[in-house]
Amino acid sequence: MSENRAGELLGQLLKRYKLEAGLRRGRVLALWPEIAGEMLARLTEPLKLERGELLVRVENAALAHQLTYQREEFVRRYASRLGKGVVTNVRFVTGRPREDAAGRQDTPPRPEPVALPLELARKLERWKQAVPEELQDAVERAGRAVLTAQARAEGKTCPICGRVGDDAPCSFCATLLEDPLVERAARRLELEPEAEPLEGDLLAAARWLAAERLRAKIEDLAPRAVHEPELQPLLTDLVGRFARLPVADNTPEARLERLSPAARSLATNR
Repeated sequence: MSENRAGELLGQLLKRYKLEAGLRRGRVLALWPEIAGEMLARLTEPLKLERGELLVRVENAALAHQLTYQREEFVRRYASRLGKGVVTNVRFVTGRPREDAAGRQDTPPRPEPVALPLELARKLERWKQAVPEELQDAVERAGRAVLTAQARAEGKTCPICGRVGDDAPCSFCATLLEDPLVERAARRLELEPEAEPLEGDLLAAARWLAAERLRAKIEDLAPRAVHEPELQPLLTDLVGRFARLPVADNTPEARLERLSPAARSLATNR
């Protein structure tokens, strides 16, 4: 690719994904300590602003849950400084600093951007290398947006958060699944599928975990229920709870498609 062609591609990407707004996003991140206050600023880290939603990392799920109730106040404070509509929502995610061998804390990896599948990552690297060094950051961001959309169209997304990657669930959501708060919520959701014991990413992780556990129980019980009629009421109950558990915005019918034919047959006859 010639330099002129690369410059043309960059211009198209910048225009399409409005990366000229990067300065505004930078101001949003820089203002977070003032918006959150000195104490919360030490316990949190603003990660990125995307389509008006500010992603902020906190050290534990309990604090993330607590801060969720202050989202509207944070949005109001941003509006008073930057104007209405720049920040329309604040979403909190969990993550802890890592420690090296000497016990010193390092900045933990951010959940965004999630690594692209290898083939697309190589394509993105070729795009970056085709432009001058001072343009590579802009091309990287714009190109990632293009390739992320492509990966999502191909179904290479995390079943919990929808982020792009080869792992399912992604490493970020896998961390959430280990949180005791998510574990307790998942146990409740197995019994009460319509409950909402958490919010945001925590609730999505708990619902996915509960659904996977219910599915495992169903698949284990279904072959036995075929020959032991007394087990069918229990299986019917499990299938009903599985179908009612909202996961990834799927319909009950779509969720039932994930079950084996034997379990689905029983579900349609309940």
